Formats: sequence, structure tokens, C-alpha cells
Amino acid sequence: MITDAELNKLENNFETASLLRAVDEIDKIRGYFNDRDHHRPPEIQDDLLRLHTLGLINARAKGEAREFFDLAMELDDQVFDISETLEAVRDILTKLTDLYPESLQD
Repeated sequence: MITDAELNKLENNFETASLLRAVDEIDKIRGYFNDRDHHRPPEIQDDLLRLHTLGLINARAKGEAREFFDLAMELDDQVFDISETLEAVRDILTKLTDLYPESLQD
């Protein structure tokens, strides 16, 4: 059972409203991972597969190089956005887990 002192420390050092901010952060990237119509995989998955295909084509034909690198840049931007968002969520969760009471640890 959590002690009064530990509960006080938790209440003084963590606002549960920050968990709602974490939900808002996840909402920002939800579109990258939603299944599309008819249970098709997320677009980012299709784009990565397309990038792979373009990479194979580029090994033989240089004509697709611009599309290859433009798609790679777009995906890099998307992954950067995703990682920044997840880092913000992780910061919120780390602040909470750092306050894990000793009395609850086995």
C-alpha cells in the first residue's frame, strides 16, 4: 500500500493533466498508423515498400532517382515527427514512473 508521504510526493510532483497532453500528442501521429479503407495497411507502410521498390529499380535505372529521394525525404520527415511526438509522451511517462513509490515495489 502506498504511504501518505509517497502519495503526497506523487500529488506534488505530477499532474494527471499531463497524461491528457500525452493523448493529444498521440492524436498528432494517429494518421500515420491508421488502417485505411477495407483494412489496408497504413500509408507509411506502403510508402516504405515503394521506397524499397524504387531502390531496386535505381540499381538498374537512374531515371527514378528523384522520386526515390523525394519519397525518402518525405518518410524521414514523417518519422522525425513521430519520434518527436513519442519523445514528448515518453517524457510525461518517465516523470510519472520516476515517482514509483518504494512501498509498491516488491
